[in-house]
Amino acid sequence: MGVSIGSILLGAECLQVMYSDLDPTGSLNLHHFIIMVAAVMILLSQLPSFHSLRYINSASLFLSLGYSFCIAIACIIAGYSSEAQPKDYSLTGSKLIRVFAEFKAISMMGTTFGIGILPEIQATLAPPATGKMFKGLCMCYGVIVVTFYSVALSGYWAFGNKAHDNVLENLMPDDEGVALAPVWLLAVAVICILLQLFAIAL
Repeated sequence: MGVSIGSILLGAECLQVMYSDLDPTGSLNLHHFIIMVAAVMILLSQLPSFHSLRYINSASLFLSLGYSFCIAIACIIAGYSSEAQPKDYSLTGSKLIRVFAEFKAISMMGTTFGIGILPEIQATLAPPATGKMFKGLCMCYGVIVVTFYSVALSGYWAFGNKAHDNVLENLMPDDEGVALAPVWLLAVAVICILLQLFAIAL
């Protein structure tokens, strides 16, 4: 349930970011995009797809890689752009805010690496599970390192402590219409995000 709600909110936020850059005076708000994404996800969730889970997971993997590479490349382009703001890598906020930020980072890492689900997966594998689990974990962690760290490191390098939770917000055109990365590259990244989120609904 939480994954579905998070997927709907993330998809709606990405659509809103693109919409606000294409039409800054537009009348659509975040709740409109939430309704749109939720309607599509409700329709997709009705499709019988459990038999093709392997293909859905493969598509989701390639979409994650596509998004990560698009965003990492866009951050590198933005970092070298003449329009880029000065980078500040210092930690901001009081000691309490920094402590909470550290716990947030730890919880994000725990969630990203899916530690809690591992015993459930291992219990469903036919014996001997150790070899299969080790290969699966190596592949899983390899994909996570490539996708998660490529975006995190390139985004922090390009924007410093001004990097948003959704790096797309840093990359989109500002009020004067200046984009720090090619708009087509950002559009491809948003399409990859939306398709992956819709794959989650299946």
